Amino acid sequence: MRTLYSPASGLAGSSPNQDEQAGAGFSRVDLLTVIGVLVFLGLLLTPALARTRVADQAFQCHNNLRQLSTAWIMYADDYSGMMVPNGLGTPRAWIDATVGSVYALPGATNVNALRTGLLYPYNTNVGVYQCPASLTIRPKTISQNWVQLVRNYSLEGRMGGNADTTYVLGPAYPQYKKTSEIAKPSPAEAMTFVDESIETIDDGYFAVNYTDGRTRWQNSPTVRHGQAGVFAFADGHSEQWRWRALNVDQELDTSATGSRNTLVDLQRVQRAVLRNAALGM
Repeated sequence: MRTLYSPASGLAGSSPNQDEQAGAGFSRVDLLTVIGVLVFLGLLLTPALARTRVADQAFQCHNNLRQLSTAWIMYADDYSGMMVPNGLGTPRAWIDATVGSVYALPGATNVNALRTGLLYPYNTNVGVYQCPASLTIRPKTISQNWVQLVRNYSLEGRMGGNADTTYVLGPAYPQYKKTSEIAKPSPAEAMTFVDESIETIDDGYFAVNYTDGRTRWQNSPTVRHGQAGVFAFADGHSEQWRWRALNVDQELDTSATGSRNTLVDLQRVQRAVLRNAALGM
């Protein structure tokens, strides 16, 4: 049975015109309310989501460096404690240094540098060489091209030296060739793999200068993990360091005492390579 509108009885609500007006008014208010709530939630959640993304990328970076550390240790175990070589310009190194530097094309994207390296048989996942926070970066030397670098990690130069590179640290700090030689700093404090600055990564050798440039960065670690960098150590663990002053990925041979003094961060890196009275150790 249809119920008809009757002004006298008041049994059937409002008129059709009143229904339309009420419905239209409610819809506008409802829409504006929903939009306002969504905008507010977006403002609240955006920083949290960004922090979560940074944390997830740092976690993956830790995992990558731990896997590389495990491969590095396995190699030494197979060769009576001898470290995988970390030479320059040679195919007989942890990465094939003759394939091409990642500082420019074509080396920046050439996966053969990894696959023909001596460390590759111990971990054949090429993804572990890449920092997840740096997959679409354009180094200044690769103009007009955004690329996914094949490698973002380097091995600290004192580890596995098989060439004369004493000019980097000086004769007082020779390169290690066997894991048993690591003493000052201890294996738990001695840096191995470094998540390197996009502006200095080239070969697989991370250089920490202590001869003519004790107050300058030769190679530089990255800041892309929320003004922090990730490192691996000779005992196999990894750490994330929050920088006190370093706030940009630096270029080669940047002064640590320039317009922005980053000496406190440089000395922290130096302590992970050598122990020295001048560094307060």
